[in-house]
Amino acid sequence: MNLNNEINEIILKLNNKEYKSVVNSCEKLIKLKIENTIIYNLFGRAYQNLALYEKSIIKFEKAIELNKNNYYAINNLAISLKAVEKYKLSEKAYQKCLKINPNYIDAILNYANLKEFLNDFEVAIDLYLSALKLKSETTEAYIYSKLSRLYLSIGKTKKAKEYSLQLIKKYPYNTNFYQLYSEMADFKKDQKFISDMEKLYENKDLSKDDLINLAFSLGRAHDKLNNFGKAFTYFNKGNKLKRTQINFNLEDLVKLTNSIKSFFSDINYDEIKKQSNPKKIIFICGMPRSGTTLIEQIISSHNEVIPMGENNYLSNFIKKNYLNGFNLDERKITKDIYSKVNLVENYTFNLLNEFGFKSNVFTDKSVQNFFWIGFIKIFIPNSKIIITDRNSRDICLSIFKLNFKNGFMNFAYDQKDIGNFYNIYLDLISFWKKTFKDEIYVCKYENLIDNSQFEIKKMINFCDLDWDPNCLNHQSNQSGIKTASINQARRPIYNTSKNLNKNYSDNLGEMFGILKN
Repeated sequence: MNLNNEINEIILKLNNKEYKSVVNSCEKLIKLKIENTIIYNLFGRAYQNLALYEKSIIKFEKAIELNKNNYYAINNLAISLKAVEKYKLSEKAYQKCLKINPNYIDAILNYANLKEFLNDFEVAIDLYLSALKLKSETTEAYIYSKLSRLYLSIGKTKKAKEYSLQLIKKYPYNTNFYQLYSEMADFKKDQKFISDMEKLYENKDLSKDDLINLAFSLGRAHDKLNNFGKAFTYFNKGNKLKRTQINFNLEDLVKLTNSIKSFFSDINYDEIKKQSNPKKIIFICGMPRSGTTLIEQIISSHNEVIPMGENNYLSNFIKKNYLNGFNLDERKITKDIYSKVNLVENYTFNLLNEFGFKSNVFTDKSVQNFFWIGFIKIFIPNSKIIITDRNSRDICLSIFKLNFKNGFMNFAYDQKDIGNFYNIYLDLISFWKKTFKDEIYVCKYENLIDNSQFEIKKMINFCDLDWDPNCLNHQSNQSGIKTASINQARRPIYNTSKNLNKNYSDNLGEMFGILKN
């Protein structure tokens, strides 16, 4: 047997995405008592690509045991550790890898990605900048786009613009970079940018994705210039194209919400006495584009509060443990409700520990949390729940105007889908408010705008926090923002965001006519 030939064949299979074949080949070699660091690393890579992360970790650790300087295996181990939510160990692995080879660009980029995920934006930026010094043509565009996005997230718009403009200059036909720049452009000054996009939009060789990127960007531009008819034309084209690419079944959503209401209607909450962690999470729940980012910025301006933004950890846990398709696993939930062990809360605060957050109070505005208010009240009893309420037409218009990257938002590209989703949301929120009454605080977006100081003080009091005047200056909050509301949430509270739907009343009658309120 020629071991090098065997390894090369395995690498070829791995590159061809024949992962199960790679597993079989590695198993055969290991049964022959061949102890080789490369084989174990390839074995781990195959498991990793099959999403069998725990198995991959075992193989990577064996590869490292056979060669402690195998920085490829250490980098791969770090990737799998992140996938199983062992973030501290993942970070240590990246640090070990880069100590062996400081110029290993894959590890630098992966480490930067981890720090970005953990909301450590400044460190992520430093890592991307260090990777940029290695002058890799294959990663330059990726790094520039990451830097632009990160600088925008922390409010350094000038730097964000610089990187995005460099991308457009170097890659004038890449529509992803036009969409990135459109999120921060001053369209009154950047008229040439609009004409460049419109010229590119007429290119007959553009892919569907390119047309979608440009349509939403041009819609945004003309909306900002008050050219609402033209803006709608582009938004409508972008939405129609995007809708052909995604799957959304309203019946699945109806099935899930009916299952939730059925189960949580029959619970005697007075009988449930779950252990309570002294730390507190303030869950900010609401429709996308209803003001959740602004509310989190206000509350996390408090000197005791750390924002978690949108990470959807609770959704991921519930889907993994308590859902069968679109129905709740009532038997398993009931068992855990009356168990002495609080699995949900233990998971939640262990995860916060993995994030490295040092605080006793956190905010969480994960977009899917409005589904799980019953779980939150039972399993995380020390939590606070705030529901954001905003003019339904303004919410749905704002959704219609955006090209989302989140699969949860697959309802967002058709007027009927958006209107029906909102009505289902409203019905579920009405159920939660009836079930938990005064235990839920409703923040009306329009009231917050009209009487901000009074509303903010009421909200902070509901959260059982001492008053902190920083909450009146949320625009100075340097916490990173990852959502589409970056620019709005970094501005002082303004009233021009009210009743914007009137600008599109002639175009969105189908959607507005569906809405129940």
